[in-house]
Amino acid sequence: MSLGKRHNGRRVAGVGVAVALMVLGLQTPAQADTAVTAVAPASGPAACVVIITGTGFRTFPDSQNTLKFVAPTTPAGDVNATNWFSVSDTEIWAAVPVLATGTSYTVKLTQPSGTFTAGGTFLSTGGPGGAAGGCAPTITSFTPTCGLKGVVVTITGTNLLAATNLQGNNSGGNVFFRNTAAGETQASQPIPDLSEATSLSAIVPSDIADGPIRVQTDVDANPATAGIQGVFSTTSFLTPPPDCAPAGGNTHARKVSLSLSGKLKAKGKVSSTEDPAFTECVSGVPVKIQRKTKSGWKNVGSTTTTDTGSYSKKVKNKAGKYRAIAKKVSLGDPVTDVCSKATSPTRKH
Repeated sequence: MSLGKRHNGRRVAGVGVAVALMVLGLQTPAQADTAVTAVAPASGPAACVVIITGTGFRTFPDSQNTLKFVAPTTPAGDVNATNWFSVSDTEIWAAVPVLATGTSYTVKLTQPSGTFTAGGTFLSTGGPGGAAGGCAPTITSFTPTCGLKGVVVTITGTNLLAATNLQGNNSGGNVFFRNTAAGETQASQPIPDLSEATSLSAIVPSDIADGPIRVQTDVDANPATAGIQGVFSTTSFLTPPPDCAPAGGNTHARKVSLSLSGKLKAKGKVSSTEDPAFTECVSGVPVKIQRKTKSGWKNVGSTTTTDTGSYSKKVKNKAGKYRAIAKKVSLGDPVTDVCSKATSPTRKH
């Protein structure tokens, strides 16, 4: 089974728990029970990445478990998935293996002990290159809606995961922007960083023009049909959002990065995305660290950048999704320049 490098620490922790239970001679079959309750999307070909929800997925390490697509009859045959990992105790991301076309499967996770309940349904539409079914990528929105090279765009939609990237630290499909030659340019490497199953982030490449953003996964590699929606404007707005000011004149575009340490120190850098760089918008500017809650984004820390645009801030060590925001700043009295607001990609801790 292929597992992401980011899950190695969790795997070691799981092994430690299992060993401790054996040393103590304790049996916990109730904790080892697993149940799959849903699979989304519900149809597609091999290499479609599905989100499997249920319970008990993390009782044992992924390396000790088997994820199986269970056929309704013996002739079709059950098939083990080989490219998958558990995101949490209630969620698994898995690439669909080659299944019998037109057959509806249930999904089961088996562990070394306990009981196992298969659930959800997935209708196979064929091997690699088969009909997309419900697995075609879609884009429902993205932010910001304007910018220049180096700006981080967060894309929201469905079926944005890619099987070829699933075993690495990035599980998102490839992102393309319209370019000045009326073709398209792939977003800057590394592969877009995934923050959650319905959202991924991409860095805007050079040589771009007004036009659509496209997400391409393994399910549909045809540029004419794969997940085309929306406009990324480099010079103007369709509906100007408050966090995206047009570059040029006295307004200066910026970007902000974010990384999280194990004990939750937020670090990053505010940078100018203009050429030449407008450095007045990166030095000594306020940055807010925010955590996603049920009611929205909550400020959990504030700091100010150094002369080079770097910042760091220790915040309360709490699991969740985080982002950094460089606030919009006006310079001069009277105002002569404006530094646009910038939002980092979302990071998980």
